[in-house]
Amino acid sequence: MNPRTKLLIAQPDGAKLVSLLLWLEQYSDMEVVGTTCSGDQLANCASFHQPDVVLLDFSLMAQDENNAAANIKSTSSTPAILVMHESDIAPMESALGKDLDGYINPKIALQELTESIRKAAQKRHAPVAAAYVPATMAG
Repeated sequence: MNPRTKLLIAQPDGAKLVSLLLWLEQYSDMEVVGTTCSGDQLANCASFHQPDVVLLDFSLMAQDENNAAANIKSTSSTPAILVMHESDIAPMESALGKDLDGYINPKIALQELTESIRKAAQKRHAPVAAAYVPATMAG
Protein backbone atom coordinates (compact mmCIF):
# COMPACT_ATOMS: atom_id res chain seq x y z
CA MET A 1 0.00 0.00 0.00
CA ASN A 2 1.28 3.44 -0.92
CA PRO A 3 1.76 6.01 1.84
CA ARG A 4 -0.95 8.62 2.20
CA THR A 5 -0.45 11.95 0.44
CA LYS A 6 0.05 14.58 3.15
CA LEU A 7 -1.69 17.90 2.41
CA LEU A 8 -1.32 21.36 3.86
CA ILE A 9 -4.24 23.62 2.93
CA ALA A 10 -3.81 27.40 3.02
CA GLN A 11 -7.24 28.96 2.56
CA PRO A 12 -8.42 32.27 4.10
CA ASP A 13 -12.12 31.59 3.43
CA GLY A 14 -13.45 29.45 6.28
CA ALA A 15 -16.39 28.07 4.29
CA LYS A 16 -14.13 26.96 1.42
CA LEU A 17 -11.69 25.43 3.89
CA VAL A 18 -14.42 23.40 5.60
CA SER A 19 -15.75 22.27 2.20
CA LEU A 20 -12.28 21.09 1.19
CA LEU A 21 -11.77 19.27 4.47
CA LEU A 22 -15.13 17.51 4.23
CA TRP A 23 -14.47 16.50 0.63
CA LEU A 24 -10.95 15.21 1.25
CA GLU A 25 -11.75 13.20 4.37
CA GLN A 26 -13.52 10.59 2.25
CA TYR A 27 -10.24 9.62 0.55
CA SER A 28 -8.10 7.14 2.42
CA ASP A 29 -5.05 7.95 0.28
CA MET A 30 -4.98 11.59 1.43
CA GLU A 31 -4.36 13.10 4.83
CA VAL A 32 -4.73 16.79 5.69
CA VAL A 33 -1.83 17.36 8.07
CA GLY A 34 -2.42 21.07 8.59
CA THR A 35 -4.36 24.16 7.64
CA THR A 36 -3.72 27.88 7.78
CA CYS A 37 -5.84 30.94 7.05
CA SER A 38 -2.85 33.27 6.86
CA GLY A 39 0.09 33.54 4.52
CA ASP A 40 2.34 34.81 7.31
CA GLN A 41 2.96 31.38 8.81
CA LEU A 42 2.81 29.35 5.62
CA ALA A 43 6.50 28.42 5.39
CA ASN A 44 6.58 27.58 9.12
CA CYS A 45 3.49 25.37 8.73
CA ALA A 46 5.06 23.61 5.74
CA SER A 47 8.29 23.07 7.65
CA PHE A 48 6.46 21.71 10.71
CA HIS A 49 3.93 19.47 8.92
CA GLN A 50 6.21 18.23 6.09
CA PRO A 51 3.42 17.94 3.49
CA ASP A 52 3.73 16.32 0.09
CA VAL A 53 1.41 18.91 -1.45
CA VAL A 54 0.49 22.46 -0.43
CA LEU A 55 -2.91 23.57 -1.69
CA LEU A 56 -2.59 27.35 -1.60
CA ASP A 57 -5.13 30.08 -2.24
CA PHE A 58 -3.67 32.69 -4.60
CA SER A 59 -4.67 35.57 -2.30
CA LEU A 60 -2.32 34.24 0.41
CA MET A 61 0.50 33.87 -2.07
CA ALA A 62 -0.01 37.41 -3.35
CA GLN A 63 0.54 38.81 0.17
CA ASP A 64 4.21 37.88 -0.08
CA GLU A 65 4.57 37.50 -3.82
CA ASN A 66 8.36 37.56 -3.94
CA ASN A 67 9.02 34.80 -1.43
CA ALA A 68 5.91 32.71 -0.73
CA ALA A 69 6.51 29.81 -3.10
CA ALA A 70 10.30 29.85 -2.68
CA ASN A 71 9.95 29.76 1.12
CA ILE A 72 7.64 26.75 0.93
CA LYS A 73 9.94 24.96 -1.51
CA SER A 74 12.91 25.58 0.78
CA THR A 75 11.43 23.42 3.55
CA SER A 76 12.94 19.98 3.97
CA SER A 77 9.93 18.20 2.45
CA THR A 78 10.05 20.35 -0.75
CA PRO A 79 6.32 19.94 -1.34
CA ALA A 80 4.51 20.33 -4.62
CA ILE A 81 2.57 23.61 -4.66
CA LEU A 82 -0.86 23.84 -6.26
CA VAL A 83 -2.35 27.33 -6.34
CA MET A 84 -6.09 27.92 -6.43
CA HIS A 85 -6.71 30.91 -8.69
CA GLU A 86 -9.93 32.02 -10.41
CA SER A 87 -8.39 34.25 -13.08
CA ASP A 88 -8.07 33.32 -16.74
CA ILE A 89 -4.42 34.39 -16.52
CA ALA A 90 -2.47 31.48 -15.13
CA PRO A 91 -0.14 32.41 -12.27
CA MET A 92 2.24 29.84 -13.74
CA GLU A 93 2.97 32.38 -16.48
CA SER A 94 3.88 35.15 -14.06
CA ALA A 95 6.97 35.69 -11.97
CA LEU A 96 5.00 34.19 -9.08
CA GLY A 97 4.74 30.90 -10.93
CA LYS A 98 8.39 29.93 -11.21
CA ASP A 99 8.25 27.72 -8.10
CA LEU A 100 4.72 26.42 -8.62
CA ASP A 101 3.81 22.92 -9.72
CA GLY A 102 0.36 23.80 -10.99
CA TYR A 103 -2.71 25.88 -10.54
CA ILE A 104 -6.33 24.97 -10.11
CA ASN A 105 -9.43 27.01 -10.76
CA PRO A 106 -11.43 26.50 -7.55
CA LYS A 107 -14.61 26.29 -9.63
CA ILE A 108 -13.57 22.89 -11.05
CA ALA A 109 -15.29 19.77 -9.85
CA LEU A 110 -13.97 18.48 -6.56
CA GLN A 111 -13.16 15.15 -8.23
CA GLU A 112 -10.81 17.01 -10.60
CA LEU A 113 -9.21 18.73 -7.61
CA THR A 114 -8.56 15.35 -6.01
CA GLU A 115 -6.96 14.04 -9.21
CA SER A 116 -4.80 17.17 -9.48
CA ILE A 117 -3.53 16.61 -5.94
CA ARG A 118 -2.71 12.98 -6.73
CA LYS A 119 -0.85 13.95 -9.91
CA ALA A 120 1.18 16.62 -8.09
CA ALA A 121 2.14 14.11 -5.40
CA GLN A 122 3.12 11.48 -7.98
CA LYS A 123 5.18 14.01 -9.92
CA ARG A 124 6.96 14.99 -6.72
CA HIS A 125 7.79 11.37 -5.84
CA ALA A 126 8.67 10.17 -9.34
CA PRO A 127 12.35 9.30 -9.58
CA VAL A 128 14.21 11.24 -12.20
CA ALA A 129 16.20 8.94 -14.42
CA ALA A 130 19.63 10.03 -15.52
CA ALA A 131 19.69 11.02 -19.16
CA TYR A 132 21.75 8.84 -21.45
CA VAL A 133 24.27 10.88 -23.36
CA PRO A 134 26.46 8.83 -25.70
CA ALA A 135 30.16 9.56 -25.54
CA THR A 136 31.64 11.19 -28.60
CA MET A 137 34.74 9.74 -30.18
CA ALA A 138 37.68 12.10 -30.36
CA GLY A 139 39.81 12.22 -33.41
